[in-house]
Amino acid sequence: MKRIATLIALITLSLLVLAEEDVEATEAVEAVIASAQRTVAAKQLVRTAPSYPRLELNKGREAWVHVTYCIDETGAIQNVSILDSVGNERFDKAAIDTVRQWKYEPALQNGEPVWQSRNNVLISFAIEGGEPGASRQFIRSFRKLGRLLDEDKLEEADELFWTVYRTFDLNMYELAKLWSQRVRYESKIGDLYKLDLALNRATASHGEWIDKQSYIHLLGVLARVELNLGKYHEARLSYDELIAQAGEGAKDVLELRPTFEKLQLMIDSDDVLQLTAEVRANGDCAYCKDSWHFTPVRNDFSLSNIKGTLKSIDMRCDNKRFESDAVELVEWHIPDSWGTCQIHVYGEPGTTFDVLMLPANTN
Repeated sequence: MKRIATLIALITLSLLVLAEEDVEATEAVEAVIASAQRTVAAKQLVRTAPSYPRLELNKGREAWVHVTYCIDETGAIQNVSILDSVGNERFDKAAIDTVRQWKYEPALQNGEPVWQSRNNVLISFAIEGGEPGASRQFIRSFRKLGRLLDEDKLEEADELFWTVYRTFDLNMYELAKLWSQRVRYESKIGDLYKLDLALNRATASHGEWIDKQSYIHLLGVLARVELNLGKYHEARLSYDELIAQAGEGAKDVLELRPTFEKLQLMIDSDDVLQLTAEVRANGDCAYCKDSWHFTPVRNDFSLSNIKGTLKSIDMRCDNKRFESDAVELVEWHIPDSWGTCQIHVYGEPGTTFDVLMLPANTN
């Protein structure tokens, strides 16, 4: 994994021999180049509201669907798919149909149209004027679920959870509360991937449907779980949200601060960051479908120690989409011009592998 450093060395040398009177002119040229390289985000022209599935509306069911999509160089919608959903296939279809109707002016880079591939939106189906609280039936089941968890009757708790989730006509508040109980269950089971899924569902839409104290508590747990899974970018976002909600002096913030300071030192260091990943099936982790996903904190990475079968890599970046076979010990480089990327590694469920995030000066 050696890199060619000759060109960089020559550029550095040429800058060192500039005469003093050339500095001002050079800065002006650099400012022009920087201005020309600015990326202008896609501008939405048409945003239709989702059509509520009539059957679900009549039953009082609410849901949200997290959708990802790309905007190509013509402004057209491409590659629409579902990241996660707490609804059913009718809600999923309505969300996808909605996004496909949207229209954009394309993103621009260096004045030229480019793809904008890292687009995520959470589409909510909430009944206007509906009751924000919980039904008596839900409260009884919720309390029973809590008692079962207190008594470590995990098999019964699991059965009751899925009965409530699949057969009750739940509103947004009830969904968030139910998934917060699932966090307790998955914490006892010890599966970090499923715990991450439960946490993401309980805190969806920045905690819009759950009380603030519960949201703050869950954010602290989420940040810790994401750190343990090697989802460093996501963990920092959760930590920043925790600070915004709880304040700099909150207990969880103070406890986590040394860890995140150490994490930043690791990211900035010349050390290779290594983490172990596992491909999971849909419903077994957050935002996965026979895949594992992450947002790299460095622009260079490779895959190693693959045990099982990996199939492909899908990089969805701010200004580019790139697909490739998932090949072991090949170094992928993300150009700065691509922006931030979400990377999905697809394969057979159960496949494990290491991700090596490489420092910029690796030779």
